[in-house]
Amino acid sequence: MKLKLIQSAAILTGALLGSFTASAQTIAQWTFETSIPLTGGPLTPEVGAGIATSNTGGTFSNPIGWGTTESWSSNGWAPGEFFQFEVSTIGFTDIEVNWQQTGSNTGPRNFVLQYSTDNVSYTNFGTYSVTNDGWSPTVTPPASVKSFGLSTILAINNVSNVYFRLTVVDTVAISSANPVALAGSSRVDNFTVTAIPEPSSTAALAGMFALAGVMLRRRRHESLNLQS
Repeated sequence: MKLKLIQSAAILTGALLGSFTASAQTIAQWTFETSIPLTGGPLTPEVGAGIATSNTGGTFSNPIGWGTTESWSSNGWAPGEFFQFEVSTIGFTDIEVNWQQTGSNTGPRNFVLQYSTDNVSYTNFGTYSVTNDGWSPTVTPPASVKSFGLSTILAINNVSNVYFRLTVVDTVAISSANPVALAGSSRVDNFTVTAIPEPSSTAALAGMFALAGVMLRRRRHESLNLQS
């Protein structure tokens, strides 16, 4: 009987822990469908909270997006200039960022995703290239999709401010090895930050074990009633 109760406790605890497995949630998403970006920001997201800015010296506009009517675009790019997205990750872990990006043939090709928690010191996470995918309100080219999982970067978990930058790394244009032209543009759409909610481990475990204890006592009581 004791062995059976222990086995039942293990099964119930495992089931309860499984039921508390969290799924990824969207912290913030900029679709630009309502913010209508005509400047370098600050731009608020359509979902969640945050701030988007850009330091490019060119002209900002809102051309056709990735299968939508709006995106965020600028020309006049130089190495070190960026699109930046700031969010809070309080209560979250396992951060991931996703977006779509394209550009004109004379726009910048090579970028790096950077992150920071103080908006001063930035760390390079991953480089990527942009192509001219011919966006339209009904076309969503898969080549435009960029996705980076930052679950290994513990420093950006559960903090008040995290900054993500899409930064130009050189003067190479999309169409060739020629320098980026002044009129060359880059545009971004649907920048999304997702994460896993952090569990309140002590309370959750206490609640789970209390519930398991109640269920086991009920089973034992029912078993004794059957034996009597």
